[in-house]
Amino acid sequence: MRQGLARVGLIALAVLAACGDDNSKPSGDAGIDGGPQITTENCTYEDMPTTANATGTVTAGALMAGAAERVLDIPVGVALGGYTDRAGFLGSAGTVDARKIPISGTFNPSLGVELAPRVKAVALSAGGETVIILKMDAIFVYEGMLFDLEQRLGPQFHGKVILSASHSHSAFAQFTGHGPLKLGSGQLRTIVFDRFLDTLEGTAHDALDAMQAAKLGIYQTNAFDPGDTISRDRRPENDALGGTKDVLFTMIRIDATDDTPIAIIPIFGDHSVLNDSDNPFASADAVGALERSVGEQFDRKVIVMQLQSAGGDVSGVGHGGLDCAMKPGKVGDPCFLWLKEEGHGRAAVPLIMDAWTQAAANMKSSLELEMMTRSIELGPKPETFTIRNGALGYAPFDGVTKPDGVIMDGDVLKNPVDEFNAPVGAALCETGEPMFPAAAIDGTEGVLPYGSCLKLNLAGDILGPIFKIEFGVDDTHPVCESTRTNISALRIGDYTLGTMPGELTVPLKKLIISQAPDPTKTIVLGYAQGHVGYLLRPEDWVLGEYEASVTFWGPLEAEMIAEKLISLMPLVRTPERENGSEGGMNKVATARITDNLDKDDPAPMAGTVPTTIPATVWTRTGPTTTAQPAATIARVSGIAQYVFIGDDPQVKTPQITLQVKSGAEFVDVTRRSGRKLSDGEVLLAYTPSPLQRQGTNPQTHYWVVEWQAVPWVGSPVATDGLDARGGVPLGTYRFHVAGNGWTLDSSPFDVVQGGVLLTAPSRASGQIKATVNWYAPKGWRLLDTTLNSNTPVPVRSQQVSVDLIGAVTTTVAATTDANGQLSVTDVPTATMVRVTDRFGNQGVIAIP
Repeated sequence: MRQGLARVGLIALAVLAACGDDNSKPSGDAGIDGGPQITTENCTYEDMPTTANATGTVTAGALMAGAAERVLDIPVGVALGGYTDRAGFLGSAGTVDARKIPISGTFNPSLGVELAPRVKAVALSAGGETVIILKMDAIFVYEGMLFDLEQRLGPQFHGKVILSASHSHSAFAQFTGHGPLKLGSGQLRTIVFDRFLDTLEGTAHDALDAMQAAKLGIYQTNAFDPGDTISRDRRPENDALGGTKDVLFTMIRIDATDDTPIAIIPIFGDHSVLNDSDNPFASADAVGALERSVGEQFDRKVIVMQLQSAGGDVSGVGHGGLDCAMKPGKVGDPCFLWLKEEGHGRAAVPLIMDAWTQAAANMKSSLELEMMTRSIELGPKPETFTIRNGALGYAPFDGVTKPDGVIMDGDVLKNPVDEFNAPVGAALCETGEPMFPAAAIDGTEGVLPYGSCLKLNLAGDILGPIFKIEFGVDDTHPVCESTRTNISALRIGDYTLGTMPGELTVPLKKLIISQAPDPTKTIVLGYAQGHVGYLLRPEDWVLGEYEASVTFWGPLEAEMIAEKLISLMPLVRTPERENGSEGGMNKVATARITDNLDKDDPAPMAGTVPTTIPATVWTRTGPTTTAQPAATIARVSGIAQYVFIGDDPQVKTPQITLQVKSGAEFVDVTRRSGRKLSDGEVLLAYTPSPLQRQGTNPQTHYWVVEWQAVPWVGSPVATDGLDARGGVPLGTYRFHVAGNGWTLDSSPFDVVQGGVLLTAPSRASGQIKATVNWYAPKGWRLLDTTLNSNTPVPVRSQQVSVDLIGAVTTTVAATTDANGQLSVTDVPTATMVRVTDRFGNQGVIAIP
């Protein structure tokens, strides 16, 4: 199954809390010949503010730049975005027990945090212009959050902020007021929206405060990753239209003037779906792992901010796996494939770092900078979507006239398009058969993909009660958020960057670039400034399949948006500083709601270690009766686990750091960059007790921390790659926990030399042979990029010491081959072979 905003009812069908009384004029009237009179009178619109700094002349100036990052502090339990089959009534994806977390609504709640979602920010200033580029680990961008962020930052940032999303399908959701997209992200919660906004604002200010004299270089290639080690094509249907994977790659390198790295911005399509819908842990997924791996190539904190381009028909490639078979020793173990993230990040490092090096040849310390943002109209007027200089448009949306069933005129769509006769929009246009025939567009039976389209006004009556979301769409009122979206253009010296509000696909990206002011110096971002679903060219859209289903205004919507962007980009190339709101539309007001969710503040026994642990407390390795870690943890296979009672997640998610004893004190374990080891390799899980709140009675909030004794990304032995899996530094460690006004430290535990597993011993032809392996049957960390990491993994091409044990012991040196096998000269009296690897780990086996 294709990965995306999930198939079942993902899109569609809602009107927002932002829709209410309004004194503004309706944006259009689509009623004709007795058809429905379509109006937006129920929608609340606000004027777009004047673009900041919209006077004077664009001039080159000395560049100032700053960058920052923060972890998103979102309550565990909030739904993860991207898969509708996480909705509890549709399936059990992501469930582990009978817990009910009210904040997640009809969606299954998240369980914990793996690779913590973050916000990254880069601030640029030159020639009197200041802009901020932000990326959040989230499934998409909500326009209301963009405008609220600009308002918080002040009028000097109106039209000067780019907000993009990593599109992780395992990041926290429930932050959007966009009703149709709630079917893939859950009900809006004020606490979630506010914490996203707080983190975005704080990270933006951090970047502004960090600004210093800088230089910037841009490198581009149109032959990125030819071996598909990082990304691959995910929509073969559009290959004949030029829809192979996104191979146009851009690197923006930002250094201080003394050559100290500040930020690295790789731009390419990298759909973050390495974790599927069964994963209940918040994760930044492929993009976050890439950023972490690249960031740890430096001896200081450098902000790595990957921005999506044409990720709509591209998927990230993971490396590594687990044996998920139910067999003795693993019965009941959950199979979460987080290690694919590390494999993805490791594979990306050589290509990303090479591009970073190439960008050094183009560094400039003085350049021109200009940005503008424009709100544009979408539905409900069909004439709004006319494209190609009038050569292609919709027939009137009267809701009753049946189409002629002729889709193509040669290689292009037949004009006018009369199959999309949906006055208030339609979605789930994927095949020729509708999910709900009563909601189908009349006369499209069996016509791909129109035959499966569901008119929002009719489908909303069916799906709204199931999802427990007030949709509000009816025969005469469209979804308010579907009537507007946003585009932005940014000039950075000789380059022009444009944004597209959704899942940009390669053919549409190529169209934008081909018509840009300078195609050789054009950058296009997807998943930025808003979200309308997938962005396909019309001839791509009519091919159907999943991507075509996640749209609201049919085959012409995306190319119409692209044409608006193409017309905006030249304005930032002129000498004048223009007002981007001129020539645009007003915007939909940000949705506001009032939550009434119980929370425990303070929580009972927060900041304590339990003496007994309820059997319902979930841990990855199964039920536990011991709160403290074991006294010793063996390298590779050893797992340290700590159980404590903390805060209600709505109050605070505990902050965990791994610490190591240095002299008489414990200090934070840090990565090469100086970042604390607090997530990624440190897993945090949560269980309330009882699993379901009983009236207003408080719950006890149990948290479980887990760490496998394998080197972390950016560890002292990380440069040795996967060959160093057995080399995590020996020493005395502990977990440090920071809660809401309290701290805890686990009991110390010693990381000791582990065992290597010897297999397949043999004696023949004067040689003794054996295979040397790592083995972590309960592990979840990456040991190998091709084999399952919870099965024996050969210790390849490494020098080891071999003891042949008998009446006397003979010690020889050997080197394992590419399959982990060693061969040494036989000693006839030897009955056992003992192998010691270069880190001191040992294994022993009898010689047959």
